[in-house]
Amino acid sequence: MQKNNKLGENTAKEGKLSFFDLASVLLVNLPQRSQEIVKKRFGLASGKSETLEKIGKDYGITRERVRQIISDAVKKISKSSNVDVFKTAEDKIILEISQRDGIISEEKLIKELGLDDSKEANAVLLFAVCSNKIIEIEEKGLIKKSWALSNETRVKVKNVADVAKDVLMASGVPLTDDEITEKIIAAKKELSKNKILNLLDTLTEISKNKFGKWGFSNWMEINPKGTRERIYLVLKEKKNPLHFTLIAKLIDELGISKRKSHPQTVHNELIKDDRFVLIGRGIYALREWGYVPGAIKDVLEEILRKHGNPMAKEDILEEVAKVRQVKRTTVMINLNNNANFKKQGNKYFLNK
Repeated sequence: MQKNNKLGENTAKEGKLSFFDLASVLLVNLPQRSQEIVKKRFGLASGKSETLEKIGKDYGITRERVRQIISDAVKKISKSSNVDVFKTAEDKIILEISQRDGIISEEKLIKELGLDDSKEANAVLLFAVCSNKIIEIEEKGLIKKSWALSNETRVKVKNVADVAKDVLMASGVPLTDDEITEKIIAAKKELSKNKILNLLDTLTEISKNKFGKWGFSNWMEINPKGTRERIYLVLKEKKNPLHFTLIAKLIDELGISKRKSHPQTVHNELIKDDRFVLIGRGIYALREWGYVPGAIKDVLEEILRKHGNPMAKEDILEEVAKVRQVKRTTVMINLNNNANFKKQGNKYFLNK
């Protein structure tokens, strides 16, 4: 074990913590076949975890036998918890969990450690599984796969989840960090803002969208499923009319879709959905903002009809600007069409 200790010390001194290298040192103490099976199962061989069934077929053994070999290997590695190699990795993981109030989702743990390489990330999970100080917490439909330092944390997560559900059902709309924590603290005064946010981050039923707002995971504003929902979310959050090419760009930049957005596809969906209104050349707004569909002639007729009395040119132009992004000359060309509008003095009215 002296060699193992030395590697752990050197790695720590150099400031280069390679979980994969540390895991490799511990695995050499296992029988060759056990090493190979653990690497396959934890994704240390190819970077991708393999199923018990596939591993069993590779070695001509049953799934249950594979499971037993992995269980025995984990127990043996766990006994190395006092070895510097193990402690170096374990301490780093525990520090991250501690900084997140004693629990962190697996996804967030990997992100916080800054690991892009899949083998490095998988090595972290091996150490977490083998640690006697780190507990895996997961409940289908409630808690994501997470790592904690105490089983009591599970109760805290559930308590926050119950209050958060009530808050979101009452609001009916996504909430910012400040909004949701303020309402939860009103019910759970012993919790801090940061602790609430850390606990919320481990939930499956509640999640945060790309604009930093919390809501139920099945809400369209949180996890938009199709192109139209993504378009709606971008416009709703940006609160301004946008060109279809910019909408496509924002969908990609914000990571709302796993696939690259194509401007023409976005444009086609904007045309098909009556929630969106064309208000300029390629520029779209939400109908719910008060924009109405139709040509400039239709817009002018609607403005004059609502007003009820003849209107001055500047007043008309001001009203058009609220619902359309068009040139003044375009508006005037339509107003001067005597078949639809008449002018009396310096004011216009409907020719009907």
